Amino acid sequence: MAKQVGRLKQYLTLLCLAFLLSPGALASDANDAKDGGENRPMKVIMPLWGPSIQADGTGMFVDLFRFVLKGYEHRYEIEYVSYDKALRLLLYSDVDCAYPVSKPTILVSMKHVDATQLIQSQSVLVSKTYVFSRPGEPVFSTMEALKGKLLIQIRGENYNHNFTTARARFWNVDSEPEKVRVLLGGRGDAMLGSMPDILITFAEMGVEIPPYDPDFSVLDYDNAMTCRNSAEAAALVDLFNRRIRETVEDGSLRAHAVDNGVPELVVDAFLPTLSR
Repeated sequence: MAKQVGRLKQYLTLLCLAFLLSPGALASDANDAKDGGENRPMKVIMPLWGPSIQADGTGMFVDLFRFVLKGYEHRYEIEYVSYDKALRLLLYSDVDCAYPVSKPTILVSMKHVDATQLIQSQSVLVSKTYVFSRPGEPVFSTMEALKGKLLIQIRGENYNHNFTTARARFWNVDSEPEKVRVLLGGRGDAMLGSMPDILITFAEMGVEIPPYDPDFSVLDYDNAMTCRNSAEAAALVDLFNRRIRETVEDGSLRAHAVDNGVPELVVDAFLPTLSR
């Protein structure tokens, strides 16, 4: 009797092993692992640079991101950090994506030479960077006029490479409101600010737009989502691009940008074109 029980246990053990090692079971385990990876929400970091992105989850760029991915909230989770930290985290941590940050900005700011490690989405808005003078001072209209001037920028923006020929100097601060306060306090020659988001900062602070030359834009900037190159990130980028295309075509992205403070008269200048 004892021998029969022993043989039965051996038989059941072999039967279990055979099932576990069967192609169907292995495929099921592989699919479960694959599904777990695909279903993991992607970690998206957003830089805290002023009223357009705030730590409480409010601001124009946060709202536009959530609007574009409405219905797909399970695909991402957001973390808010400083601008310069956002760039470092994307390159050297488990963070998947950064928004609204362009791939060229990361490559230049972080001197990160392997462009194949990053992929970029379509932009939700295209910002244009201008040079704002102190109130009552003449506007700057050429790079030559900026020679030796002290320009205020957010820490991590690293506009320096755009002003190599001008040999301008730079003062780094932590946010857009601080840029404005430093400029209005007369502690710099000019401030670099990107429209349309800087317009929201001026409005939030209740200050008049400082003098600037609208024909002297020093940089166009894609407010896009840039991710570390992976299959999961590529899937999110594809979804983001598709939703941007849909919201541009039906006019809802434009309307949402206006609702978030971009003036109706100028909003079309900053909307992405579908060919970009």
